[in-house]
Amino acid sequence: MTNKYGGVNDMPKEWYESPISRSIYNLWYGMLRRCYDKEQQQRKRGRAYADCSVCSEWMLLSNFARDVVKLAGYTQWATTHGMVLDKDILRGETKEYSKANCCFVPSEVNLAYMNRTHPNITKNANESNKVRYALIKDGERYEFDSEKEACEFIGAKKCTVASCYRYGCKCKGYDVERIGARMKGADDEA
Repeated sequence: MTNKYGGVNDMPKEWYESPISRSIYNLWYGMLRRCYDKEQQQRKRGRAYADCSVCSEWMLLSNFARDVVKLAGYTQWATTHGMVLDKDILRGETKEYSKANCCFVPSEVNLAYMNRTHPNITKNANESNKVRYALIKDGERYEFDSEKEACEFIGAKKCTVASCYRYGCKCKGYDVERIGARMKGADDEA
């Protein structure tokens, strides 16, 4: 069965009974999505993958599943959290996911490499991922650049603002609003 990114899932149903098989499928699908989802590539973080591709052999899930278990770092990826599939570190920055180019690395190593090679993309992605909060009470609105700042304002010893927002309840008598990323604008230029 061909998915919307051109990958062919040729694995039998019983293959998915294993949790590691489902993880391998998710890894494969995520790799295809990074390379071929045009909407994803319009996002700040996705721009680094705009010209990337998956080798023709790995467009078939069975080939990817056969090869991925042989990649450096696979055992750590399969048994621990925090490992990611990387196509750049092993052979230098490349645009193709393939068994010759890929290995598993700790996510912090991958992020450090990305920060070094694509500083503008990662800086903008980090900025766009920042979440701000507003606390509202008796017609007064207070905005904060982080959950921690909002919690300090109301004297909470343990951050609770995000939880209150998620569950739709008040936080120490304040309504909580999630603002999202702070956008640079006219106010920042003064």
